[in-house]
Amino acid sequence: MRKKGPLESWELRRNVAITMHEQGHKPLAIANALGVSVRTVYQWIAHYREGGREALVSRKPPGRKSRLSQQQKEQLVQMLHKTPEENGFVGRYLWTQQLIADLIEREFSIKYHHDRIGRILKTLGFSHQKPARRASERDEVQIQQWREQVWPQLLKKVPSVAG
Repeated sequence: MRKKGPLESWELRRNVAITMHEQGHKPLAIANALGVSVRTVYQWIAHYREGGREALVSRKPPGRKSRLSQQQKEQLVQMLHKTPEENGFVGRYLWTQQLIADLIEREFSIKYHHDRIGRILKTLGFSHQKPARRASERDEVQIQQWREQVWPQLLKKVPSVAG
């Protein structure tokens, strides 16, 4: 049974196996010492012979290939720089993951679950953001004046609670 561990742990085992092999140890002895199968040791030795120590480096599994082509991703980025309403979603002013999933399905005939959209956007250089919930009529100067002039006067009128 394969022992589970971080990628670095397996990389270390592979390097130890090759070092032991270079010192003249037999694959069976190496396998027993490292807790792996003899076949695994033979595979490591073969990889080492083909690519040296570089071939033993741990790599993250690549995962599934994207269903969107590079050209489609570029088109999607251009579309997302416009508002949803400009892309034909009447009455919608902010992008949501579900709305982007609908856009991808409509434009490219590729269906994604809305939970997957965040990862796609991250690879395209977008970050998750919440809109500021402030009125567009908000006057920051007037608010600052109120805080500096009116609020202190109101605090003076409130009786302090002496304990």
